[in-house]
Amino acid sequence: MAFTSFYNNNRQIWLRRYSKFTAFSTLGLIFAGGLVTSTGSGLAVPDWPNTYGEFMFTFPFSKWVGGIFYEHLHRLLASFVGFLTLILSIWLWRTESRLWMKKLGFFALGTVIVQGILGGLTVIFLLPTFISMTHGILAQTFFCITIAIAYSLSKEWNSFDRSLAKDENISFVKWSMGLTGLVYIQLILGALMRHTGAGLAILDFPLADGKFIPMLNDLLLTSINYDRFDLGLEPVNMSQVIIHLFHRIGAFVVLIAATGLTVQTFRHQREEDKILIPVLFFDLLLLTQIALAAFVIWSGKTPIITTFHVWTGALLLGTSFFLTLRSLLIFLPEGRLQLLFKHQPLTVEKSTGLKSYLSSLWELMKPRIVWLVLVSTVIGYYLGALKSGKSILAEPWMLIHTVIGTAFVAGGAGVLNHYLERDLDSQMKRTMKRPIPSGRIKPNTARRFGIFISGMGVIYLLSAVNTPTAVVAFATLFLYLIVYTPLKMKTTWNTLIGAIPGALPTLGGWLAASGNLELGGWILFGILFLWQIPHFFAIAWLYRYDYGRVGFKMLPVTDPSMRKTSAFSVLFCALLVLCTTLLHLNGIAGKVFMWGSLLLGVTFLALAIDASRGWTEVRARRLLRGSIIYLPLLLIILVIDQSLQ
Repeated sequence: MAFTSFYNNNRQIWLRRYSKFTAFSTLGLIFAGGLVTSTGSGLAVPDWPNTYGEFMFTFPFSKWVGGIFYEHLHRLLASFVGFLTLILSIWLWRTESRLWMKKLGFFALGTVIVQGILGGLTVIFLLPTFISMTHGILAQTFFCITIAIAYSLSKEWNSFDRSLAKDENISFVKWSMGLTGLVYIQLILGALMRHTGAGLAILDFPLADGKFIPMLNDLLLTSINYDRFDLGLEPVNMSQVIIHLFHRIGAFVVLIAATGLTVQTFRHQREEDKILIPVLFFDLLLLTQIALAAFVIWSGKTPIITTFHVWTGALLLGTSFFLTLRSLLIFLPEGRLQLLFKHQPLTVEKSTGLKSYLSSLWELMKPRIVWLVLVSTVIGYYLGALKSGKSILAEPWMLIHTVIGTAFVAGGAGVLNHYLERDLDSQMKRTMKRPIPSGRIKPNTARRFGIFISGMGVIYLLSAVNTPTAVVAFATLFLYLIVYTPLKMKTTWNTLIGAIPGALPTLGGWLAASGNLELGGWILFGILFLWQIPHFFAIAWLYRYDYGRVGFKMLPVTDPSMRKTSAFSVLFCALLVLCTTLLHLNGIAGKVFMWGSLLLGVTFLALAIDASRGWTEVRARRLLRGSIIYLPLLLIILVIDQSLQ
């Protein structure tokens, strides 16, 4: 017994050490990747996975000259980290009792595999911007995953007495989470700047062309390009200048957030060294990062300084993420931690005050649906811009205006839907705790709020974008609230009708970019329309008793045999496969999208066929999850395909 205990403890110690080594190795890999980009060595080795036709691991050291040294070394380190991650995932699966840790290990393995593929694609397709950006950001994400694994295996995490957690300091957890999110967004902006050649779009610092806030006009661009000409640099365009300015603004926002967190730490956590030390370390890193940013510009992007700037950015993200994990441990009581990591139910007292009120208004807007609507709109805008021969960055403010106006309309539609169905929501277990049935928001307040923001959204699109986009937004609002919502009580055809406003945002994005509607826009509309049918059928079956209790005429409710539901689910999944293929046949998408969409579509169809064999909760949830995964993956493949053309 004593020997077994000693063996298990020793094994746990070595697993803990190994996870830390993997995390530090990842940090070294990020530095090597930064060197590749900073020295312009990304294509020093033109083939992949071999190196000049030779096996990567046997390529002679004597040929490691110039840029080949940086690129080949980066490949070897990437392979090494991949091998470490493979062992780590297997080790966790065999020894860990926590299921979420097992899954996290395999998630890390999947991430590093995708990262390797993206690295190969950057070489094969000659450094396409989108893939290069994704490759860089995914490296940062993987670094955070390794930190999460290492910290979850630490003595601190597994021996901490959670009964001593300080629930009153929950705001610190939110502060640290917010700071981590801001740093991550800033790194995305940095990657965009690096891979669009915008790093020296503005040549002075901390001012921009001699001003704190320059006017974005032709005069500014002319002045910048005159200075660049004197230095022997290629001219830049307005998109590059805007990207550079956004990165600077992002740095300022991170600085403000870090200052706020530091003030809060000294006010409330001065005696808590486990919080104070990481906060001070983050502040030191942030000041270093700002200084490095200045020297990057002043030195004309000296490779070693630029590389350290990238590397320090990764350290900032890692530190803020670690601080978030530690604050979760210290400040969340055991019950809340179980809610996060063990998915156990937790009863939380209803809070009052302005913060709770605003949170309820936010919930009324159905933020998840708003997010899906915005993604669809951006994709429509992206393809519409490409079809009309424009870059998505040619008129960045037009895209921003489109997103803002659409968000208001979508949020307002969600609020008004809550208002119209308030009585029915109070009768269903799934919805009875929504803001209006629970009494957190008065019905008239919701009605006025919904009318205001949706109307403001339509007016905003009309004035800032164009009339066709505003008309589509209004049509979406009308069909969703006036047609679809009442039809749910009258006919099983309501799902088909409701899928129309669900797919219209893609047309709105397309019209915002091009001003006219073409076949490609309608095909994109068709994809969103067809996808919704099996998606909502799966939801309706899972909540069929709730829907039946209030009288919703959903097909899975009125079709006890599920024959019609099964037939429609399979039919629309099959049509979805054909519709995605039309994007390739129409010349909008290439072969990467064709084969990728075909694989996704067939998988989705297989899930629908499996459900039709006999509807169970497992099969219905599997179909629902498949639909949720299908759409974002399809859109990602579409963007990748376009970036390769």
